[in-house]
Amino acid sequence: MNNEENLDATTPNKTTVPGVDMNADDWFEQASKHTNAAEGNDYVKLDRGLLTVNQLNFFLKTIPIELTYADENNQFIYYNKFLSNSEMLAPRTPDQVGNPLSAVHPERAVEHVKHVIHALREGETDLISMPVPGNGPTKHVMHYYKAMHDEEGNYRGINEWVADIWPVVESYLKMTGQKLVPDPDATTGPSVKPQADTQTGASKHE
Repeated sequence: MNNEENLDATTPNKTTVPGVDMNADDWFEQASKHTNAAEGNDYVKLDRGLLTVNQLNFFLKTIPIELTYADENNQFIYYNKFLSNSEMLAPRTPDQVGNPLSAVHPERAVEHVKHVIHALREGETDLISMPVPGNGPTKHVMHYYKAMHDEEGNYRGINEWVADIWPVVESYLKMTGQKLVPDPDATTGPSVKPQADTQTGASKHE
């Protein structure tokens, strides 16, 4: 695994908010004030749309998957908070926003996270998907990590989304009349791809 990926967010980029401690519990409030961030009914011009901040929040919070944005400096800067921490598949807490990624993952997951991010940053792949084991027969939780790039192709961070895809599988089985049966030829050996850690998204505050 790659040990060079810096999860401490010590390489600021042009959108890093200066003068605000990343580890502060109120980073979001401080950074919003420092940047005079748009809010409420202020309009935001998107690539093909014009929405207010409130409308963006309505939109993102009603997407039925957990979304997380980590920028190219490996700073955790957003999640679509629509569930309580205890209800989330990959728990996050409001005070984690702004933290370097090293501060939002348990120590045992750090090397795994470094490997995933490095593969995306270096263009080895632009999407990594991993199941989270141990959820039983009626829940199949998937973590997806997608590299984000600007219009010039520069790496701009990671879009992570987490979803329980079992309802989709169940609906498909019901629609087609098919059933899942054990495959005697299936293997569960090690994969060359990064493996999921059941606590990759867990908060250190838990």
